[in-house]
Amino acid sequence: MEENEFYKILVQRYLDKQLSDEELEFFVQLTKEGKLDDQLLEAWNEGAEISEDDEMDYQRVNQPKPLWPKIAVAASILIAIFAGFYFYSGTGNTLNPLAAVEIKHDAAPGGNKATLTLSDGSQISLTDAGNGQLAEQAGVKITKNAEGQLVYSIVQSDAKELAYNTISTPRGGVYQVNLPDGTSVWLNAASSIKFPTTFAHLSQRKVELRGEAYFEVAKNKKLPFIVSTDRQQVEVLGTHFNINSYEDEGEVKTTLLEGSVKVSAGNVMFLKPGQQATLPLHSAGKIKVGPANIEQTMAWKNGFFHFEKESLHSVLRQLARWYDVEVIYQVDRPDDEFIGDIPRGVKLSEVLKILEFEGTHFRIEGRKLFVIK
Repeated sequence: MEENEFYKILVQRYLDKQLSDEELEFFVQLTKEGKLDDQLLEAWNEGAEISEDDEMDYQRVNQPKPLWPKIAVAASILIAIFAGFYFYSGTGNTLNPLAAVEIKHDAAPGGNKATLTLSDGSQISLTDAGNGQLAEQAGVKITKNAEGQLVYSIVQSDAKELAYNTISTPRGGVYQVNLPDGTSVWLNAASSIKFPTTFAHLSQRKVELRGEAYFEVAKNKKLPFIVSTDRQQVEVLGTHFNINSYEDEGEVKTTLLEGSVKVSAGNVMFLKPGQQATLPLHSAGKIKVGPANIEQTMAWKNGFFHFEKESLHSVLRQLARWYDVEVIYQVDRPDDEFIGDIPRGVKLSEVLKILEFEGTHFRIEGRKLFVIK
């Protein structure tokens, strides 16, 4: 059987809701790689069962005509997202029917939002601050650049005053900061990082993290870089890694993408690229190391929610942080599992349309998200 013919059969089985769990995972992977674009577009044009909202989205991306080379990709994304998000249960898989979400107030997606707290306690809203110099202290100039990032640069190398700054993101906020040593840090929603305004005259580069952040650490063999959380320390010389230490997630996850790190918390473990260390947050336990799911770990930084058979509670915890809502359960479905990607740039109501399935629905009232029958 030719590859193209096989892909056609796979897409048809998908549209007929006949894919097994293994076939669905394979289908999702091929869609991400763009290998099913032609087949999905053909199915779309032949009248596959697509909702009216999806058809409107397709017509929108279909204009103007010079965008034609991108249409196949757009179509595959729309089908995969708006018609292809599956719900798993003990009885098999069910295609999401896209039932209507009850909305009294919708929630917009998050964006670049953060507050800078200087060593003297004064605060600067980085969300509202214009580009340019924001402050100068302890021989360091603090600037917001044209990309909206915070940059620390040394203007007086012999300054010995030690000052600490804290950058905090609210629920629904992310932010990037470039530390004075050249290290880049991306903060996820509801997170904070505390750090000295200069690492000069120090024996180590130590920062304190709450929540989640991705680090690209500038190499410096003489000054190890240490990230401290409530439960552990991560030490590196120069590397790329992500730490998730949200209190409501139950464990600290340290994921290494490049280089090497030492994770310490009672016991000590060394990570290689592609590995993840996990540590219980609220109970005694040792650090465990296993293979990492890099795509899942880095989805937030790349602008997506990425779910791989995740529970409804896990999914809604992530949505609550990003859309700044309180989740109230009026019905509980702990056995439901989800797989798929959703862009973080859409409104909450659009995400809920994707998540809805038979028996469970949602209602948005102000900043509250109700899970209802």
